[in-house]
Amino acid sequence: MPLPPVIDTRYDEVEIGQEIPAIGIGPLSHTQFVFIASSHHDWYPAHHDVEYAREQGLPDIFMNATWQHGMFQRLLCAWAGPNAIPRRIAYRMGRPIVRFDTVHARGVVTGKRIENDLKMVDLDIWLDKQDADKVTVGTAVVVLAA
Repeated sequence: MPLPPVIDTRYDEVEIGQEIPAIGIGPLSHTQFVFIASSHHDWYPAHHDVEYAREQGLPDIFMNATWQHGMFQRLLCAWAGPNAIPRRIAYRMGRPIVRFDTVHARGVVTGKRIENDLKMVDLDIWLDKQDADKVTVGTAVVVLAA
């Protein structure tokens, strides 16, 4: 799935209930898992060692929390634009994202408000996989450009 064009989202164009454009990646390769673990200095073996992960009762190596946070950052920045500021991202991981999964980050606007002259938008955000919906779920607050 190609990434949406990068534009500044205007506060007055945002509506509660509006879905934001999804982004996706996959299928994820073993090389990507090793690269992510290395770049994050996250050497927990279940992120790169298939045998270890399976010994722990996992289906395969799994993506770390930092990568999932990065997917949410990219989702929000692609939608809101380069002049917006993701103020808060909170999420809970459910099912693991493992090798060969295809992942889509999605979101929907749940609220909007102006506080201290900042135009803020609340969102529900989540990650889906090819075989499961909402494997990681959360919320976000984005300050849109003035």
